[in-house]
Amino acid sequence: MTRTAAARGRKRTTRTRAALAFAATASVLLASACGTSTTGDPSPISAAQAARPQAAGTPEPGPTPNCGNPELSLKPTAVLPTSFPDGSLLQRIKSHGYFTAGVDQSTYPFGYVDPADGRLKGFDVDLLREIAKAIFGDANDGRIRFRVLKNADRVPMVADGTVDIVAMTMTVDCVRRQKVDFSDVYFRAGQEVLVQKDPALPAAVKRQGLAGMTGLRVCALDGSTSFTRIKQPPFTGIVPVTGDTWADCLVKLQKGEADGVSTDDTILAGLQAQDPVFTEVVGPPVSHEPYAMAIAKENPDFVRYVNGVLAKLRADGTWKDLYRKYIGNSLNDADPKPPAVTSWRDQP
Repeated sequence: MTRTAAARGRKRTTRTRAALAFAATASVLLASACGTSTTGDPSPISAAQAARPQAAGTPEPGPTPNCGNPELSLKPTAVLPTSFPDGSLLQRIKSHGYFTAGVDQSTYPFGYVDPADGRLKGFDVDLLREIAKAIFGDANDGRIRFRVLKNADRVPMVADGTVDIVAMTMTVDCVRRQKVDFSDVYFRAGQEVLVQKDPALPAAVKRQGLAGMTGLRVCALDGSTSFTRIKQPPFTGIVPVTGDTWADCLVKLQKGEADGVSTDDTILAGLQAQDPVFTEVVGPPVSHEPYAMAIAKENPDFVRYVNGVLAKLRADGTWKDLYRKYIGNSLNDADPKPPAVTSWRDQP
């Protein structure tokens, strides 16, 4: 540990009691990560429903493949179909009466368990419910079987069919596109860093954000693009700290086990909103993170269908309504606009 980090660690002990109130709330989210909901409507999470595998970890990154524009998805049909080809994933989903979705339940405000009522909520979660509503005509209990995943498990578990779709603040890039397909982009974010409000914080951190944190400990999740980025130039001087969830990273920051938490600005805004007195987001974004839903390459019909649903949500104002419901207060965006989608990779 550097002398600066050690000094900040000593300072943190003076505010431990102040942090306990939020740490208790965060512990509810951490505890809830041991169970999964198997229902379409928000419902209490039961430990008996737990189905969370352990991640094998993320290998050290190699050369980034070139896939052109990774954001280009498959063009949806002009009208959402109401019947589906025999043998297709959509036909099986309709026949079974549900689909299986990989989600997070500790990433406020995208996928989280509300500690007040134990129910699964969030921007990503509600987008999945809109897909269920389009397929079945409703998003009633049982239409979605939620499965809580670690970040490192998102690609392999959708690729092998364990889940039909993943909606977990997932950045689409060429590395992931090698193994799975993606929907159209439904949200754009940027990686930043959350720190404690500390007078001893180096001026370079306040001014440069992540770029100024050489020699300091930064928490991120294994399997996330955020974790990969802090291990690559120009951030190789950062000491990576692995968190189990983003709430876990926040607790590590509060306890002095990390000097910062780095991920997308939307996730950091959610964390900062839960500890507004003692934390702040500093510096400029160091990346652009387009969120899309992951679907197995063998199911292009499902990709096109999801893109059709997303197009409808952009057009009818539902996307804006969900943004204001879950994200608007954190980012103070009075007039949110969904990402424009004007081209597809299979467009003539």
